[in-house]
Amino acid sequence: MRKKLLNNLLKLKFIFIFLFLSNINTTLAETDCETFNNDLAQLDYNFINSVPFDNFGFDLMEKYNKKSGSWEFVKEDGNFLVGRIYDSNILKDLKTGDQILKANQKNFNPKILNENDIVEFEILTIGGIIKKKINKSKYYSFDPTLDIKYLDFNKIDTKNGTVEFSIKYDIFSNYSAAGHPELWNAVEKNIIPKKDDGSYTYFICDYTEKQFNEIKLYPPEKGFKILNVVKSDKDLIDDKTYKLTPYSQKIGNPNDSLLISSELGGTYTIKNKFNLKTFPFDKQTVAIKIIDDYQKIPNTMLYESGLSSLSLSNIKDKNDISGWNIKSFDFNILSYQNPFFMKDDYATGLELSMVIERKHSYYLYKVILPIVLILSVCWLVVWIDPKELEARLTVTIVCLLSLIAYNFVIDSELPKLEYLTVLDWIILTSYIYAVIPNILSVVSFRLLTINQLLGKKVEKISTRYGVLSYFFVILVIILINASINPNNSTAIISWMALR
Repeated sequence: MRKKLLNNLLKLKFIFIFLFLSNINTTLAETDCETFNNDLAQLDYNFINSVPFDNFGFDLMEKYNKKSGSWEFVKEDGNFLVGRIYDSNILKDLKTGDQILKANQKNFNPKILNENDIVEFEILTIGGIIKKKINKSKYYSFDPTLDIKYLDFNKIDTKNGTVEFSIKYDIFSNYSAAGHPELWNAVEKNIIPKKDDGSYTYFICDYTEKQFNEIKLYPPEKGFKILNVVKSDKDLIDDKTYKLTPYSQKIGNPNDSLLISSELGGTYTIKNKFNLKTFPFDKQTVAIKIIDDYQKIPNTMLYESGLSSLSLSNIKDKNDISGWNIKSFDFNILSYQNPFFMKDDYATGLELSMVIERKHSYYLYKVILPIVLILSVCWLVVWIDPKELEARLTVTIVCLLSLIAYNFVIDSELPKLEYLTVLDWIILTSYIYAVIPNILSVVSFRLLTINQLLGKKVEKISTRYGVLSYFFVILVIILINASINPNNSTAIISWMALR
């Protein structure tokens, strides 16, 4: 009993020591961040972290390769592509994604950009091939980086053209020691302290929005917003927080710099364009656009960290969007112009484009299959004796009313469109094929008295080809729509259409 009591006392002692040391470390961290805050407030370093660089007014397009963990140039038909554009004058002629064919009358190679100050580019644009001579110029740009940490789709409403999602993301900027010596002196002095053994440690300082404004640093997310927001729940918008993280060669990092990050997030509903021509066998693109509504290019250029691709891969693997499958995602560069900009002014931005495919089993088994069964029952009347006109009409009219009821079900799923979807075509065709047995019944009944031979021939054709022609027409409707809209059709339907 005594031994057990001593063991318990010993455990409590260790717990006390651990909590005591933890408290000391926390206190030291708070103290170092507090002195750092005072130095920053006196430094008044509230300006944009612009970096000078020489450029022809655009970058080559790059994508992050998750397997290799590196950025790689993107090619289309063997040609390099125009990426981020820095010069609004170049935006008049070129767009992101245009193919670079030649430079100085030779096949384009990225080395040409470093070896020449004047280059004549031959570029394939939407309007055709153009030649453009461009001088290398000096630009100054603030280059914040976007890192998406979490994304969850709550509701995809094709009827109202909206998407509701929850998101958490960082926008951060890296201040190098060489470019910001005064700021770096404050960092080394306060949050990279030397330990008793001669090595160094570091502290990460966290701030609320109010605290961050007091230390007078430029917020990296300033001016950035999610575009086309129609609703944002204030109760579900996260409080904006900031974090200052030092990177130093003294603690094993390759370079000396201060990372200033802004942590944002919330639940938003945005407008989204849906192409419903192949509904319910459709594939859609959900576009989340984050743009800078404060600075113009090239003053601010937003980049994607690459780590976002890893986070989004996990979201794709989870695939938890109700009624949809996530097929792919990509980041696209945006050159945004709102109605209040001057004619040649553009802002930067990034678009997260996610391709989703509708799970069509519900519509196949609960809508299309019942309609087919109703039509099959409707056409059974051609096997009833033409003399039984009343019995025939009773069956066909009931089938027609059943189809009308299904039409109301579909209306609740779709907006009022100016075009017909695949399901609309199927229902419209079903209406026609539900009316035909009514007409045939009356015609056959009439032919009994005036031309029995012709009446028997009509009945024979009806029993042999009536239902089969309906199935054939439905299949043709699906294949034609898939061929016209291959990028908007589910994989199985595109495959049926040989696309």
